[in-house]
Amino acid sequence: MEEEEQVVKCLTAKELKALARPEFEANPEKFYPVTTMAKFGFSRAQCPKCNHFFWRHTPKKEFCGDCGCVGQYDFIGKGTGKGKKTKITYAEAWNSFKRSFTSARIPCTAIDRYPVVARWRSDVDFVAAGIFCFQPYCVTGELDPPANPLICPQFCLRFNDLDNIGLTGRHYSGFIMIGIQVFNLPDKFIFFKEECVEFNLRWLIEELEVDPDEITLIEDVWAGGGNLGPSIEYFIGGLELGNMVFMQYKTFPDGAREELPVQVIDVGIGMERIPWLMNGTPTSYFDVFPRALEYLRSKVGIEINQDIWAKFGPLSCQLNVDEADDIDVTWQRIAELIGIPTEKVKEAIAPVKELYIVCDHTRTILMAVYDGSLPSNVGGAANIRNMLRRVFALLHRNGWWDKLGMAGFLQLFEQHKLDLAEIYGAFREYKSFDSIIEVEYQRWLTTDETQKEKLQKLLKKNKNQLSMDDWIIAMTSWGIPADKIAEVSGQPVPGNLYYEISQRAERTAKAAETILYSTTHLPPTTNMYYVDHHCYQFDAKIVGVLLNVTQQNVPNILVLDASAFYPHSGGQQHDVGFITLDGKKYEVVNVEKVGKCVLHTISEPLTGFPDEYVGKSVHCEIDEQRRDQLRNHHTSTHIMFAAARRVLGPHVWQNGAKKTVEQAHLDITHYKSLTREEEMGIETEANRIVMRCSNINKSMMAKDVAEKQFGFSLYQGGVVPGNELRIVDIEGIDTEACCGTHCDNTAEVGWIRLLRTQRISDGIVRMYFVAGERALFKQNEEVKIITHLSDTWSIPPSELVTTAERFFDGYKKFGDKVQKQAQKILGLQMKSVLLDPSVSLVLFRSDELVPTLYISNVVGYAEQLKAARKGVVFVGNTFLYGFLGSPELFDVQSLNPLVTSGETGPKNKGLMVQTQVAGKGDKKKKGAAIDNIVEFRAFSLPNANAVVDFLLSRGFQEQ
Repeated sequence: MEEEEQVVKCLTAKELKALARPEFEANPEKFYPVTTMAKFGFSRAQCPKCNHFFWRHTPKKEFCGDCGCVGQYDFIGKGTGKGKKTKITYAEAWNSFKRSFTSARIPCTAIDRYPVVARWRSDVDFVAAGIFCFQPYCVTGELDPPANPLICPQFCLRFNDLDNIGLTGRHYSGFIMIGIQVFNLPDKFIFFKEECVEFNLRWLIEELEVDPDEITLIEDVWAGGGNLGPSIEYFIGGLELGNMVFMQYKTFPDGAREELPVQVIDVGIGMERIPWLMNGTPTSYFDVFPRALEYLRSKVGIEINQDIWAKFGPLSCQLNVDEADDIDVTWQRIAELIGIPTEKVKEAIAPVKELYIVCDHTRTILMAVYDGSLPSNVGGAANIRNMLRRVFALLHRNGWWDKLGMAGFLQLFEQHKLDLAEIYGAFREYKSFDSIIEVEYQRWLTTDETQKEKLQKLLKKNKNQLSMDDWIIAMTSWGIPADKIAEVSGQPVPGNLYYEISQRAERTAKAAETILYSTTHLPPTTNMYYVDHHCYQFDAKIVGVLLNVTQQNVPNILVLDASAFYPHSGGQQHDVGFITLDGKKYEVVNVEKVGKCVLHTISEPLTGFPDEYVGKSVHCEIDEQRRDQLRNHHTSTHIMFAAARRVLGPHVWQNGAKKTVEQAHLDITHYKSLTREEEMGIETEANRIVMRCSNINKSMMAKDVAEKQFGFSLYQGGVVPGNELRIVDIEGIDTEACCGTHCDNTAEVGWIRLLRTQRISDGIVRMYFVAGERALFKQNEEVKIITHLSDTWSIPPSELVTTAERFFDGYKKFGDKVQKQAQKILGLQMKSVLLDPSVSLVLFRSDELVPTLYISNVVGYAEQLKAARKGVVFVGNTFLYGFLGSPELFDVQSLNPLVTSGETGPKNKGLMVQTQVAGKGDKKKKGAAIDNIVEFRAFSLPNANAVVDFLLSRGFQEQ
């Protein structure tokens, strides 16, 4: 059973910033690039409205430039810089930036974007900012970045602003963050604050031709992804265009911070805002979704009131849900300012806003699914499902689904691909994408009735009122869409619902793994299994003996200078074997890796002091059969993953795995349960891979080199720390970063048998399988069953299926008659017991396979058995069932040794006893309880004959 993941509470980014701000404001020369800003003609001032300090090029700029202080966007309808002469496209926004920074005084290298699904990190699900791609290892200096300095058009996902999308023009769930990342190592300085501000100002002034009088730079604090530092936000026309972050600190969940040894620049620029600012369009969505928006608008027949949007656009910045004190009052104020009644403004804005929401959400869903996420109720993928269901609800509520249909809806994603292709290039084929969306739509249509019942019970309990907590539980835990909650409850969706969901998620972090032993004082263990995984015997020296904290500190953990024992890692069980020390052979029962050392737990403690053993030589032997089976199961896990991806589609990613001697399982991302045809297809494809006899190459590679060569599909088994990766490459099949034991050729794996599959959680399917010797064992078991049936029925194996079908059809035809006959026979047996004055305890042998007949019917004789003080027991091959009219007739507990001996497991729950049953009643109401009786049963008998003999010896008579 897997352990539940632990979480800890932590401060949000907003709370971390509030802690640092007073110190930063008081020391601008220490934290901010004042020299360069002054060199460009900017001077420091304090905004009279928000009290933040900012830098301006002209004293005419009284306010800091944030739209919250200036009250509107003043570039709409006018344009800015070069946009006043020539409109620029979304793609040109990136190209102009790239031209400027790749030719700067210290040039930057442009790199391709990372996937939005952050598989190289264990602490987040999605990339929410460009720097996420390089945390933590590049930021700590443990790993070289792909370039330094670098720029990147990184697609990012954020779910805290869903309530603002479609109104403000600056909010998106998925957006391109133009990033500038610079990593200044202690021994390699690139550039820092002064140069960063210089290059950004030159891009604005020289490339985009922005008048410096229109620019303001605000001193701020940034926090995110475990880091914190001073930042400079720059604004033009009331719009924040970019944020220059200078990382100086690592933060901890409680708000404490420490200096970072690597000085990092992280600049984030919202690419959606650049063409909007330059072109002066009423809202950014016009510029960002040129094809997708026009396609959707024309299909659903919505006309955009350009006059109202031109007037509304400059004031739309005031409609930030998490900043506006009263959103209804804000709407009224905007309506008064533009001279149009409030309701008329809302009528013109609402449907168009929902067009924008649909465009935004579908683009985000496209990028998330293409990069390896599936809509789900679990983890970050719940956001993807929430957005998709929100889209379905909007389309249906507005009557747009009837005009689009599924085919038209899927075409919207194709329009997004065309828009993004100008930046990222053509999208690859993704054969399962349409099916994923179609399945989600059907699930949305048929929301589980059980979940609705939960909601209705909650409403009844709370007198038809839902708190914010109730909304969030119903959405995130029960998987009910917001629109469905609103429909059932009759309450509107809270305006800040998605913001609250995001904030609560931000307050929770994954707890650090508990480390029981410190090995920093010991030399690292040389891992011999990497050099030769066929090494089963070796000699080594003891470098340390540790006290076992889980076994009352006995000295039974040995650390060797070199070891071929494989420690428990990557879901693979550890090796076992023996260590011979001073002529005595100790069994190795556990092997684990802590830090850079391998710890070997032996079956009994050493008798001397731990230090006495340091430096002594030992001889080690590994259980060869176990190692080989584990190696086969681990290699077959890679093969099964590759086969599943080929059969099901590119959405399949590994979500966990376990390899034991008995069997292996692999958890994959998939949006529904597997059909039998899909299971057979995966097993067949896996064995085809085995028969290809492909070489399996294992090598160490620098992490940045491996990522460039193979991409982020390397990280199927989770995060791999360090600057080097061990790459396991099955030629032409699968390449992953993996530290397990693997065969040298797929042919060594032997046959692979897929035993069964099950959907273990939303979006996750588990495949159980065996390989090598275990596959042969399973195959032989199945052959025995076939042979037994063939011999029993005296027919060839080829006729088993048709014969079984005839038997089953006959069973269904005559089953009811057989059941009624069995009930009549039982009734006669009970009458014979009750009417025979010579017996009080009676035993019947049963031919039934299960005790259902007796459990359902004997209780009907409870009153008569109690009145007659008689008892009856039925013993089958695998079960017993009994009923005593009085506890004094027989000591039922004396059966326990016969019932619980032998193999235990979920099927053998021992002897179950109750001393009260419900009496006879009618269909609507049960009868009064009958007590002072004993009903007992057992469902798994190790030896039925022994039970019969025991009962006969205790006075039961067999009939």
